[in-house]
Amino acid sequence: MTIQDRIIAYWKRRSGDFGALRMRELQSKLAPRWLREITPYIKDHHQRILDLGTGTGFFAFLLAQQGYSVTGIDLTEEMIAVAKDQALILQNSLQGSVDFHCMDAIQLEYVDASFDVILARNLTWTLPDVEAAYKEWYRVLAPKGVLINIDGDYGVELKVPVVANHHIHEGVSKTTMEECIAITEELSISRMDRPHWDAHMMRKAGFSRVYLDMAVSSRIYNEEDELYNPVPLFSIVARK
Repeated sequence: MTIQDRIIAYWKRRSGDFGALRMRELQSKLAPRWLREITPYIKDHHQRILDLGTGTGFFAFLLAQQGYSVTGIDLTEEMIAVAKDQALILQNSLQGSVDFHCMDAIQLEYVDASFDVILARNLTWTLPDVEAAYKEWYRVLAPKGVLINIDGDYGVELKVPVVANHHIHEGVSKTTMEECIAITEELSISRMDRPHWDAHMMRKAGFSRVYLDMAVSSRIYNEEDELYNPVPLFSIVARK
């Protein structure tokens, strides 16, 4: 089994519970906080938005509820199936549109300059070739477009015992967490100095302006509950 096969199998197992958790997040205090993080980088409702590693569609739904039209892609068919089911449930609340496809984030099936805004949340730490991904994202981004990459150093942090009373991983079985850690140990990005390595790779891919923000978690997570992510998040905003 290849590392990509293992990644797909891992997220396939988690798709149902993951989707339910993200639906609760969509209705939580975190939703407006996430909007404050990402909407300042979106100029208007006519911009073409790509949500990479959409999972069950959290960012896509969040933005569609504000009138934006979003394309969401994910490598795992089961995640996309859950996203499409949830789109039917949420359709009356969506002022914009959502369009979901099963696709590899490293090999996008889009022509050059297809999108004005590209979003990624908790994706790059799962990719077997992040450098190739940044080159691909640069390719499909339109001139003057923006990439917003929100991630954490999961390859390091998941090995550290969680001290929070409640957190997003508490419902994940020990076996599943062990598989997650085993997968990250095989991925080269878990051995990089993140996010500084990412910023370097983005510049190498062609992005001319790259900004790091290490304080994302402090603005999003004020409560330790089932949605609390104990892994410190950073964001990298890069422009073409």
